[in-house]
Amino acid sequence: MVLACCTIGLATNGLQAAWFDGLNDWIDSHLIDPQDGKLDASDYLAGTSGFFPVPIIITEPAVGFGVGAAVAYFHPDEEIDHERHPHAGPPSISVGFAAATDNGTSLYGGAHSGVWKDDHIRYLGALAKADVMLRFYPNSGKSGAEEGAGVKFNVDGVFLYQQLQFRLRESNWWLGANYLFIDAENRFRLGSENSDTPLPDPQFDFKQGGLGAFIEYDGRDSVFTPVQGLKGILEFRNYDSAWGSDFDYNHLLAGIHHYTPFGSYSSLGLRLEGETVNGDVPFFGFPYVNLRGIPALRYQGERVITAEAEYLWGVTPRWSIAFFGGVGKTSDIGIFPGRGETVAAGGLGLRYRLARKMGLQAGFDIARGPEDTAFYLTIGNAW
Repeated sequence: MVLACCTIGLATNGLQAAWFDGLNDWIDSHLIDPQDGKLDASDYLAGTSGFFPVPIIITEPAVGFGVGAAVAYFHPDEEIDHERHPHAGPPSISVGFAAATDNGTSLYGGAHSGVWKDDHIRYLGALAKADVMLRFYPNSGKSGAEEGAGVKFNVDGVFLYQQLQFRLRESNWWLGANYLFIDAENRFRLGSENSDTPLPDPQFDFKQGGLGAFIEYDGRDSVFTPVQGLKGILEFRNYDSAWGSDFDYNHLLAGIHHYTPFGSYSSLGLRLEGETVNGDVPFFGFPYVNLRGIPALRYQGERVITAEAEYLWGVTPRWSIAFFGGVGKTSDIGIFPGRGETVAAGGLGLRYRLARKMGLQAGFDIARGPEDTAFYLTIGNAW
């Protein structure tokens, strides 16, 4: 018996040692960069195919802290003739996901990002069931007002998005079209502090359908964390009964991002975006200031313009410190006058170059807005 136990123990120890040796070899070959011996996911991500689990962490102040999970399927890479086609597109990915936050928001669904014809055609589609808890601020468009001044509302329904875009020859220019459809119900959740607040439509079931067209230029050196190049977009979307919408209005968006490298590891990013709407716009359809440190929908207007700068200071080849700040300006909303406002937000963060060959950085940001301080997890570009 003693001899048998010793034999089993030696065999078990041998199997454990072989397993750990195999694991170490896999980590060394897939997750360690031979250039500097640091943790790096470039080779692993470049060679990934099949199923891949992904954790989801939500830090958007408008919906609170949340967690979830996704399962992504990386389709085998398409063979591209790089002599004829100098660009290399992202991989095609299918994903299923589910997540929930501490304010009661939940969602689940699936999405697919497809790259076809030597990266001359890109497709993006998503279908999700979402129950979203947010706040609307009908009486308080002024900075510094307490969050409690907002009215809670709950949109519960199905969300569908479809987009197809085409590269113009071998250039960085794209032409595309997209379609957004929402079939949901909205419920306001009034407290004693806002029981007399006049409420906008929709207050019950609604459908929102919009057909859009856009032109885009993307000359960035990376789709993950770019440090050089330019990206610009001009998009027009029409919401109308012809597209299945209860609302009839237009939405126009224009934006430009520019990146300039400084030295080997630092860069400056600049962002300028503007949005405008006109027509029968639902209260949640008005554009809002989109800056780190300011919750979604906090500052809305019929016209919104936002400018932001971010400097990534490469302290070492792997670690960077992010300094960012921006300003947003809103116009009045006809049904809620007196909301025009100029607000600012900014902060700092920390980044680790997680995939050197792909230019992918990951880390966190701490941002301060007019009302509160917020924490964000950032993978890739914050914009």
